[in-house]
Amino acid sequence: MEVLDDGTVTFSKGRLQVSVRPMLDEEINRQFPQMSSNVSPSDPVPSNPFTYGDWEDPRTGRAPQRFTIFLLTIKNYEFPKVKLDPLKIVIESTNGRQYFPWGRFDFEEMFRRYATAFNGQGYQRFTQRKEVIRRAGYPYDEFCFSGQEVQGYVVFPTIHSDVEEITFKIVDLAYRYDYRDEALETVDISYRFKRKLLKVWSAKELASR
Repeated sequence: MEVLDDGTVTFSKGRLQVSVRPMLDEEINRQFPQMSSNVSPSDPVPSNPFTYGDWEDPRTGRAPQRFTIFLLTIKNYEFPKVKLDPLKIVIESTNGRQYFPWGRFDFEEMFRRYATAFNGQGYQRFTQRKEVIRRAGYPYDEFCFSGQEVQGYVVFPTIHSDVEEITFKIVDLAYRYDYRDEALETVDISYRFKRKLLKVWSAKELASR
């Protein structure tokens, strides 16, 4: 394992590298600047499917966290092909909580209610969100062949405020296959992270203090 200055943790097996990096909402907003500030009369929250953009909660004066997101990157310069299923990844906390990744169906169910009657601006925002999720998410069924790099987001529900340490577990990363494309050798990889917990006070709470 190697830890980089930007918070990326990299597992290496020969010339195969599997990297995981926790993402900040501010970084994701910068990646999708137009979708992080646009609003519509029916939906005051910007179209960014991963964050609340520049919308601010009137109680706290800041945007809440919509998801917990990690950037997963595989660089394969060792094996003919490797593959993992991002939906098998799990986050476990030291206090016993478990978190499982969202798939595209979960996102569609969440944002479908904003596409009123599937017409007009609501439906347009719905299709834009689906396209961003498809392009930015880690691919579900794609090999990383020799000399290639595959990258994308793995999205989890927001981690509870009482969790201070987590383990990001990749299950069954396959790196050797037979002639039928069935995995012969796999590896499980665990990445450990600590969280800095901050108390956010509302204006009412600050006034009472």
